[in-house]
Amino acid sequence: MSMNKSLIDHGYDKGIQLLRQGLLAEMAIDDAIKELLVYIIYNEPITLYKISKNTKFAISTVYKKAKRMVQYGLIKPLSIYGTSNERCAYVSTVKGLLTCLTLNCIDDRNIIINKLCQKWRLRNYCCQRIVSIVRVLPILISIDNEIMRMIDDPKAIMASILEHKDQLKLLINDHELFNDVINTAMHYLISRLIIDGGIITKSSILIGNEKFVVNLSLGGTAYIYTCRLCGKLCAGMRISVHNTKCVLLNVIKELGIDDISG
Repeated sequence: MSMNKSLIDHGYDKGIQLLRQGLLAEMAIDDAIKELLVYIIYNEPITLYKISKNTKFAISTVYKKAKRMVQYGLIKPLSIYGTSNERCAYVSTVKGLLTCLTLNCIDDRNIIINKLCQKWRLRNYCCQRIVSIVRVLPILISIDNEIMRMIDDPKAIMASILEHKDQLKLLINDHELFNDVINTAMHYLISRLIIDGGIITKSSILIGNEKFVVNLSLGGTAYIYTCRLCGKLCAGMRISVHNTKCVLLNVIKELGIDDISG
């Protein structure tokens, strides 16, 4: 789908600048990596052999740069055999797309925005508002430093937005932007619960507070979006509700939700 240019340009550059500072602080991106990242974005999934065959880069250079890009989290292999298999295809990650976006690797920003929509599995309603999410990402990262580790999981991002709603309200000066982001997060989570067979077909429930956000299914599993109860960094994990050692599940039972195992 096409993206309205005025939506992209409105308050966009400041957010991108802040996001670029956060992303590049942990990476050393040279021109070769930028060119290879762009090529992968346009042609994914693609093997390193084909990249070398169709670009100016020798296969040794492609392998070397790809290894670094995987380490940075910019691309990932679509193979259980790892990065050394010549038949392994590679695709860009959300972090790779955001990095390309902040570095202006591709002139047409709509290409990156649309790719982000695909990676985050956003429907049209949310896709039209993805620029708002990108604009507040630097603020969200400053509040929750686990976000970059969960950046490929749209549910985790949306849950974190709602979890830190009060902090975001204080830090986002644009009232319209704040409301847009909150509404997008709420709409996405509710939509996914319905589409994934959550609150309608499996009677799952999304609950949380300032310390955790978790989706409980009567099928016997709990998907943890964020949790700061015990310091084990379980964000983005699915666990059994029968796990009696989990501090989070014990807290939930203490809240009166004691029949979550179906």
